[in-house]
Amino acid sequence: MSYLNREERREHILQAAMRVALDEGFTAMTVRRIASEAGVATGQVHHHFTSGGELKSLAFIRLIRALLDVDVLQQGASFREQLQSMLGSNDPRFESYIRLWREAQILAAKEGDIKGAYILTMEMWHDETVKIINRGREAGEFTVTDSAENIAWRLISLVCGLDGIYVLGMAKLDQTAFESHLTRIIALELG
Repeated sequence: MSYLNREERREHILQAAMRVALDEGFTAMTVRRIASEAGVATGQVHHHFTSGGELKSLAFIRLIRALLDVDVLQQGASFREQLQSMLGSNDPRFESYIRLWREAQILAAKEGDIKGAYILTMEMWHDETVKIINRGREAGEFTVTDSAENIAWRLISLVCGLDGIYVLGMAKLDQTAFESHLTRIIALELG
């Protein structure tokens, strides 16, 4: 590898951690595996990050930020379509991100760094959802009778609950049912 300054080396290692996370999940994110992916010695990973937990959490936050920033809809999509996409896109490109998010939820109970990252990413998701609700209200597409913040948390809670049921493979909760429930609650909340 060519010479990289401190910031470039740190970013290079973080990018490697992100690739491992998406391809193999949190359990594969050992310092040794990330170092191998980055083509550096394990000591370099320890030099640039205070712990493996810090590196995992930073990679997770960066990946979820990228996921939230993806624009899957065509220009001019309605705010209702934007909200539906933000809360429950079934784009197959996002499957590894969703798998990682689910894994983070489980790990958050026992790993402090992951818990902090998971909470931050939930807040990021909430913020993006609030923005869509507010823009939809300003455009006259939504009738908001409660704060956008409260509505966003209720919508996110529904999505998380439905996802939990979906993961269990329970009968009658396939993608079509998921979308139907989400569409219904958006209509109830926002007119």
